[in-house]
Amino acid sequence: MALANGDGIPLIQERITINNLSKMKEKGEAITALSLYDASLARFFDEAGGEVIVVGDSASMAAMGRPNTLPITMEEMLVFSRSVCRGTKRLFVVGDMPLGSYEVSSELAVQNALRFMKDVGDRPCNAVKVEINMDYIERVREIAKTCLVVAHIGLNPNKAEMLGGYRTLGKTKQSAEELCEVALAAEEAKACMILIESVPEEVSQVIRESVKIPVLGIAAGRKLDGQLLIGADLLDFYEWPGNRKPRHFKIYKTEKSGLTPGGLVREAFSWYVRAVKSGEMPGEENVHFLPNDDRPEVARYLRDLRSNRANQPVF
Repeated sequence: MALANGDGIPLIQERITINNLSKMKEKGEAITALSLYDASLARFFDEAGGEVIVVGDSASMAAMGRPNTLPITMEEMLVFSRSVCRGTKRLFVVGDMPLGSYEVSSELAVQNALRFMKDVGDRPCNAVKVEINMDYIERVREIAKTCLVVAHIGLNPNKAEMLGGYRTLGKTKQSAEELCEVALAAEEAKACMILIESVPEEVSQVIRESVKIPVLGIAAGRKLDGQLLIGADLLDFYEWPGNRKPRHFKIYKTEKSGLTPGGLVREAFSWYVRAVKSGEMPGEENVHFLPNDDRPEVARYLRDLRSNRANQPVF
């Protein structure tokens, strides 16, 4: 008999691997992911039936009270990663490489990536995540020779100032073309998965169709292989500056009484898993779309890319 959680959601019984996630993409089964930073929440998400935890550098803001992700260090990221890895034996855990841990050289990038495998205890991370554009494809290629690497494209929070601030990318033909090129190059460089952040749904969908590896999104639309949220956003733990919450997520609101605080968190995670797998989350109100002025030109480019990829021979 297949293992299931309390809501009847089937669970992968063994430790989740990239092969499990790839098979979920093939079958059209939604992958659920959260950014979490401690053992207790990792255990709750495991019990709720999730598949992926990203130990994100968002811990700098959500767990450490800093204004952005820039100051967090490798040592701090390893502390959070150890805690999460101790909380789950089943989930696929991704350690986020912070600013300064991979930009300087490929040698430094590989050394720091391996620390997420060697320096987090008996249960290492399954993969590392790197924020990339075309300048960092070679980092992906070198890291992938030693461990699994997730390519984070679109809005890169650590490079937000270079991108002109926190904003949605892929809204013009040039920007959409750059994103598609980075995604295809990341797959060619042996990334195991792609995370797209803050990109119009139309662009994200074509990227998802154009690569064979799983594609997760955060603020990147509905038509992907899976969704990622910051756990603190789902639980309403984080206060956004000016209390201006982004549109891409919903905050869980309990309809049950008599739950302990821990029970509320378990119920919130179970609701999130159900909502993603049923297609309820994200809803249309949570999605970024192409702007009207640029939609025709971008749509033509995406249509041509989709056609070209479909006509390529399969070897």
